[in-house]
Amino acid sequence: MPVKVTSLDDRRISLVLEGYSLAFANALRRLALSDVPSMAVDFALFYDNSTSIYDEIIAHRLGLTVLSSDEAIHKYRPPEECKGREPPAPDCYVELLLEVEHPEDAATGRYVKAGEIKTSDPLVKPIHEETPILYLAPGQKIHLIAYARLGRGREHAKWSPASVSILQYMPRVRILDSDLGEECRQCIQAYREILEAADKGESEVVYESNVNTSGLNYCVSTVCAGKLSLEYAKDTYILTVESNGSLRPEKIVYEAARSLKDRANKLVQALAALRG
Repeated sequence: MPVKVTSLDDRRISLVLEGYSLAFANALRRLALSDVPSMAVDFALFYDNSTSIYDEIIAHRLGLTVLSSDEAIHKYRPPEECKGREPPAPDCYVELLLEVEHPEDAATGRYVKAGEIKTSDPLVKPIHEETPILYLAPGQKIHLIAYARLGRGREHAKWSPASVSILQYMPRVRILDSDLGEECRQCIQAYREILEAADKGESEVVYESNVNTSGLNYCVSTVCAGKLSLEYAKDTYILTVESNGSLRPEKIVYEAARSLKDRANKLVQALAALRG
């Protein structure tokens, strides 16, 4: 069954899944959010914090700092194999050091940003270096060591590499009358593809990317009635996954598919064992 990549960049991928069941496509969407591993800070040890921000707040911000994980997901052990193991287990944890002191005689304070975090593994580092972690007033300092490990979104959202994972039916717009009329054209002016297709005498527009059709549906049912029809293909879906930067979007989809395959294989093996 075909899979077509309609758009891909560093942060987002859109695919057309044709001939797949809704259950399969939705499972892929859910696994992209909940079961694809990525690196995130698990806990932090504070040695000095003279700032006005509590340790717990700084630890929370470190946990939400996006870390590069493209290579890490194959280099470090999964969370189930690291359960009960304490740092500095090098096959489970990456050490992150943040030690900054602001001079007493400084004219103003300064922000400490994610790019100032030193890591024991250059493959695992903050993606957004300008992310502010805390503010240091003159004479204040921070010294902590944090430990990052692989985790999954079902454990905590900070381990989910996908910020967005959407599944939609593929919309098809049929042009029943190329003379749309002024009211209809005004109503669908945001959908330029339909206007251009009508002007060219074409009979159909198929959207293969993420598009909001709620406004279009209103127009079709009111001022465009009899001129346009909106249908949704029942066996063709558009899957859009947006990465937070920890993993490339195509890798998120690949790992989600691999997770689904592994789960299906385990189910088959369990059923085979029951049969004896």
